[in-house]
Amino acid sequence: MVYADNDPIVLRHAEALLISSPEGATDYIHADVRRPEAILERAAEFLDFGRPVALSLIALMHFLPDDQDPYGIARRLVATLPSGSYLVLSHGTADQHPELRQETESAYRKGAIALRMRTRSEVEPFFDGLELVAPGLVSATEWHRDESAPVYERSGFYVGVARVP
Repeated sequence: MVYADNDPIVLRHAEALLISSPEGATDYIHADVRRPEAILERAAEFLDFGRPVALSLIALMHFLPDDQDPYGIARRLVATLPSGSYLVLSHGTADQHPELRQETESAYRKGAIALRMRTRSEVEPFFDGLELVAPGLVSATEWHRDESAPVYERSGFYVGVARVP
């Protein structure tokens, strides 16, 4: 497993916690997703891109405003993955909580953190050219539950898993 983040605090935690073992190896890349080439270059030293891998973009892309080309970054990362690989993505949204959009975005702005919650139709393009796995792109509370429930709770995230053809 290769984990990438650009937060120096996360780097310190990673150095302490990400330890390889005979069952598997881990590596940490101190890098910014807005520079996907650096991530891919370093990951290729550790991962075998000749075999399927999983790319997890969990609670990340909503921190990239449109002018930072989040779709292009995701496409660049996915383009490196061989057939049979998977993209796992979660993305913040206010679709089910429209009353919280302004307050949430304002709170992040005060902390000088960009936040671009997207609608379902704005999250869908992250999966262009990929084969969505059932149940498709759904709210986080709808993703494979152990027990069936007639009504799902509202969620602030969309979740999807897709296979690289």
